[in-house]
Amino acid sequence: MVVSQLLTLFSVVPIMKKFLFAPLLAALAMFFWGFVYYGLSGIPYKVLGTVGDIGPELTKLFPADGTYILPDPRGTPEAISEQMKRGQFATVHIKKSGVPEMDPAVMGKGFALEFITCLLLAFMVNKAASSFQGFGGRVLFSLTLGVLLTLFANGGQAIWWHQDWGWHGMTMLHDVVAFLLAGVVIALFHTPKTT
Repeated sequence: MVVSQLLTLFSVVPIMKKFLFAPLLAALAMFFWGFVYYGLSGIPYKVLGTVGDIGPELTKLFPADGTYILPDPRGTPEAISEQMKRGQFATVHIKKSGVPEMDPAVMGKGFALEFITCLLLAFMVNKAASSFQGFGGRVLFSLTLGVLLTLFANGGQAIWWHQDWGWHGMTMLHDVVAFLLAGVVIALFHTPKTT
């Protein structure tokens, strides 16, 4: 009953299909892919090094929640240069108070981010839909955008902050597949208008 009412509503209001239903389904595809990739497969974690329980030491070293970069970029050029030569550099993100493992608030914020991303992607695909060569062209646009965004963001972290390419490569794989899945869903709903 509810499904038939929703379908009737979407047939009456086609714009809802493009800018509510399509981004919602695309965000669900991204969310599910993230669960499979990070939650079930364990694949991205194979590139991580192993560390013992150093939580108490981290609490002593880092006074508050936040991000810390070593050497501190606010230090003197000499001190930074010396520490870089020694090889003691790191980026540490710390949350001292802890959070629930499957925090519903984090899941909600993550889904909201994916929905907003898919909504913006839907606007972009819709605006340019007539210039694409069919369904494949619309999907390729989304995939290309995903590659561009993840390469710039993750590649930049690896290059400029000397972070591990393995982890960023695993993150890039996730993001590119997420954009591919979102692109497929959105492309189904965004066909060019026939004249």
